[in-house]
Amino acid sequence: MTSMMRCTLRGLAALSLLAGALVTVPAHAGCDARPRPGDDLQQALDALPADGAAKTVCLAAGEYRLHGLVAIRRDGVTLRGAGPRTVLRMQDGVAQPLLVVGEPAEEVPSRAIRDVTIEQMRLIGAPAPQEFMPEHPYLSNSGVVVRRGERVTLRRLELDACRSACILTERDTRDVTIEDSRVIGAVWDGVSFNRTAGVKMIGNEVRGNVAAGITAEHLEDSEIRDNTIAANGSHGIYLSDSLRNRFEGNRFERNRHAGVFLTCAVRFRDPGPVLCWDNSMSQANVFEDNRFERNQYGYDVGADRAANCALPQWQPNLWRGNRSDAPNRDPQPAQLGRCTRAA
Repeated sequence: MTSMMRCTLRGLAALSLLAGALVTVPAHAGCDARPRPGDDLQQALDALPADGAAKTVCLAAGEYRLHGLVAIRRDGVTLRGAGPRTVLRMQDGVAQPLLVVGEPAEEVPSRAIRDVTIEQMRLIGAPAPQEFMPEHPYLSNSGVVVRRGERVTLRRLELDACRSACILTERDTRDVTIEDSRVIGAVWDGVSFNRTAGVKMIGNEVRGNVAAGITAEHLEDSEIRDNTIAANGSHGIYLSDSLRNRFEGNRFERNRHAGVFLTCAVRFRDPGPVLCWDNSMSQANVFEDNRFERNQYGYDVGADRAANCALPQWQPNLWRGNRSDAPNRDPQPAQLGRCTRAA
């Protein structure tokens, strides 16, 4: 074989690998259950054997009408659609989330649910007067709720019209991957991380949500990279009491207020002014090579005497290589410190 032929074959192999990374996995590949539109999805999940082995539930193209939440309570489950032609739609007026990873009937989950993947489908919420489920008022009516999950992957999803957030992680969830998904039209935040660590959120579009594109209340050691966060009603990212996260290569565009809002964990909101929990200001985060266009501010800061950037042991957020057509705002630096440092 000539050297030119070897180079050609290597090039074709590389192209094949690249193309393979973008191709939707067929819904019938390695399926252990194949519920059809009209079937009971909860029944299909609950029928999986409790033997600890990984199982895949494949959904055909078509619309699955949900009359209540569907819970994944078992480790090692993949729920796979056939792409955006697989639609999970909540019945109008039902005040419940669509999918819950974890136990919805426990306010504090008694165990972690591990190694779950939800991929290749569209999820559509329903108008409802309540943000929280009346039967379980600790459970928000989001699109996907991950409750004390570990090693959870959300991939190639389209989420729309969520009554609360479209994706919510909570209750000490760890090691979540969110990739190649589109989150639009949430009545609250697009994506919400609450007491979560080890997120990898890569290559997503988060657009047109009523509040923030992404909100984080105690997010640690995570990577938010190469996402488009645009046209959200408050901030691109609302970052509260969050530590050691990296934000790189993202595009923040036309968010109503700041691209990034750095703040504390709120102790009291009403009545009177917002007050922070002690020492809860977001710190030690890195913002690098992001692009900010047509936001009111590149970054903005909300601090007070209890939680600010002048306290002993506080670690600055690093701001480097970012491009912005709007000013940054770090109010009262003499009293509250500067919350970012150029590096």
